[in-house]
Amino acid sequence: MKNTSIILVDDHIVVRAGLKELIELMGPYKVTAQYNNGKDLTDALPFKKDPDLIIMDLNMPVMNGEQTMHRLREMEVNYPVLILTLNTADEIIIALYKLGIRGYLEKDCTATGLKMAIEDILRNDYHHNNLLTKALAANYKPKQIDARVEIIGKLTPRELEFLRLVCDESEYTYEQMTSKMGVSVRTIDGYREALFEKFSLKSKTGLVLFALKNRLCDPI
Repeated sequence: MKNTSIILVDDHIVVRAGLKELIELMGPYKVTAQYNNGKDLTDALPFKKDPDLIIMDLNMPVMNGEQTMHRLREMEVNYPVLILTLNTADEIIIALYKLGIRGYLEKDCTATGLKMAIEDILRNDYHHNNLLTKALAANYKPKQIDARVEIIGKLTPRELEFLRLVCDESEYTYEQMTSKMGVSVRTIDGYREALFEKFSLKSKTGLVLFALKNRLCDPI
């Protein structure tokens, strides 16, 4: 079985050492490189071999996690990034997801929680949890109620059902959704493409963020 390549970015050497040991015990994962901060990471680009995932701290000297995401975007580099930090400020979480991170975890999470986040990102390209839901809820304005009604009005019942499966905490794959909805893979692809076109979205990550931001999965 091929090892999953993971890069660690954290200015605390002891933290990195412990994280490396934990990650490599959890599955076919291999920490292939470690960096003290975002500048060290971006200075190392391009890599000889692309990593499957980057796990990065937020608060680092020289170049922090948010600055690093801005820099990666400027360089048009798009690696899956999981932020692992003590900072849970709502506005930071939302800003980082907009910059393209695939997951956000507290450093005091359990090993099970970390493994779940890694697997979700590798399998489904995205991990969302209560931190993201809380951050979006805190930034939800009353005027968005009318926007929510308008958006739902643009959806067919089956598109809304598909959207709720996409956002479900069970992280269903598209293939699993065919069984849940009793339709073919082609039909699921049709729902996805229709939603992408209606709301100018380009990825499953964007679809989930759009749905959560507008509370499309809440009871009508």
